[in-house]
Amino acid sequence: MKRGIICIAVLLATGSCTVVRAQDQNKVWFDGLARSQFNRDVRVDDEISDTVSVRNSSGGYNLLDLNTHINPLKDFEVFAQLRVRNAFGGFFGSGTTIDVRQLRASGVIDDRVRFNIGDIFLKQTRFTLFNPDEEFSTQDDELFPAYQQIRHYENFYQENSWRLQGLQADFSFAFDRFVRTLAFDAFITRPRGSTQVSNGIYTSDELIGGGSAVAQLTPELSWETHYVNFFEVPSSGTTNISIRNPVGQIGLNRTSNLAKGELVQTLSVGASRRYWLYSNLPNAAPDSISSMSSGMFVECTNRWMRKDSIFSLEVGYRYVGPGFRSTGAQTRRIDFGSDLAPTVFPTYTNASLRRPAAMFDVLTDIDIYNQSLSGTLMVYNPAFSNVLPYGDATPNRHGGYVNVNVGRKNGLFSGKVNTGFFTEVVGQGTSNRRSFTYLDVQAKVQLHKLLSRERVLEIVTGSATEFTRRAGTELSSLDLFSHLLNVGFNAQLTSSLFLQGAIRQLSVSGDEFYTVRDSFGHITNYVRSSFDQRNYLSSFGLHYHLSPKVYANLHYQVWAASFDEVQPKYKYRRLFVVISVDI
Repeated sequence: MKRGIICIAVLLATGSCTVVRAQDQNKVWFDGLARSQFNRDVRVDDEISDTVSVRNSSGGYNLLDLNTHINPLKDFEVFAQLRVRNAFGGFFGSGTTIDVRQLRASGVIDDRVRFNIGDIFLKQTRFTLFNPDEEFSTQDDELFPAYQQIRHYENFYQENSWRLQGLQADFSFAFDRFVRTLAFDAFITRPRGSTQVSNGIYTSDELIGGGSAVAQLTPELSWETHYVNFFEVPSSGTTNISIRNPVGQIGLNRTSNLAKGELVQTLSVGASRRYWLYSNLPNAAPDSISSMSSGMFVECTNRWMRKDSIFSLEVGYRYVGPGFRSTGAQTRRIDFGSDLAPTVFPTYTNASLRRPAAMFDVLTDIDIYNQSLSGTLMVYNPAFSNVLPYGDATPNRHGGYVNVNVGRKNGLFSGKVNTGFFTEVVGQGTSNRRSFTYLDVQAKVQLHKLLSRERVLEIVTGSATEFTRRAGTELSSLDLFSHLLNVGFNAQLTSSLFLQGAIRQLSVSGDEFYTVRDSFGHITNYVRSSFDQRNYLSSFGLHYHLSPKVYANLHYQVWAASFDEVQPKYKYRRLFVVISVDI
């Protein structure tokens, strides 16, 4: 009954807004997204002995996200995203949920100050506030675009921004001498409110705030500074302990216009502190500090780009100290801790073992992803990412990197090569230090242009390799190697129908140490692990492209993982159907 009342209210509100829009096109307007998705997953019985788990499962949903934009004034907007979702198998309203997914007000005050309040997307720099990409995301926009769109849309991942709730404002000034322009941006948000852990114990509110200032000194020279602080409010909870994590950064950018291109040189320096503040505890001084860590980073880059934008070269050096901690930049999208449980076939074999996460889960399972900031370093899987598991802000790394982008003016070929060479600043568990190397190569060839055909025929390929080594005794030495291979094609059959296929394979071998940390992020132990894994994923099917905003996919996929003799291997199949409409 309650759900029916809500539905009627929504329909009445929508009808009313439609009337208003008919009267004034600038007052109210709508957009949004509609999606239908169906999955059929099947276990391949000849891979494992499993009479306990189900042999197949299916599921899916229909959803509609209706975005309402209300403009009562010229420079003011109220935005609300209403989601209606119905799981397959629910009839006559059963299994239907209605949620307000986003709500925001934004506008301009006195033609000077822009503001946003409510659900906002924030990003500063790769060291202060930044949402690093997930594992295996390289080339997903080419090989598995439907999965990537769903994964990022459902988890509010927009251009490496964090979706937070709070207030943000920015404004700028223009000058006629010394400084050409000066822009300011400031925000305060609450990633998590106070919650009850047990009887009489409540966690404190988490807040993150900060600001940026960017000054254009000359047409070639600019200066910037950024500050962010992640902290808890002790009085809002009963735990009597609260985190503090301020991070600051300053940078200088110089742009030079050369005869054949543009050279951009940057220098960035920053520092952080992280500690826990105690209050109202027996035998403790008021506002005493514990578990203090501090660190710094330095990065300098030189990027040259041709004027026709078909070639760019970036060379840089980066140092990130072992004690550098930045909650807003080092929080991972996936926490591979003990609580991680895949949604599809979470257990397998007659012993009901927990199935280790595979590439398939990272690609398709939106439930394993994270939208909350973490004050301590999250657990990662060395088999999936070991060189820079926390993005460019990964602590205890220093070294150089080279990024190259190439292409042809006619679009026949495009590619890029990214490589980096890093070592630890200090050794972990031994005086010897790890060395890290990665090489990421990608290429795309549009064969239809080579063959002078109108119908699209594209080949996409890529390779990502990571090496981790450490010399020493038999007990402390390590050598880990991983290689990711991507191959895909896109062939146009008719004006709207495409035949698509993709193969992704990951091979991992060698040894590495898992780092065990306590609740304050201190290292308590190292656990040696041996890797001998093969992850495999293939996809083949049809893509029906009605317009840039309307498409349908029908794909058949096979995914599997094999391990050493201790861990049983597994293999599954999936039928994947999705219809997506941008309203």
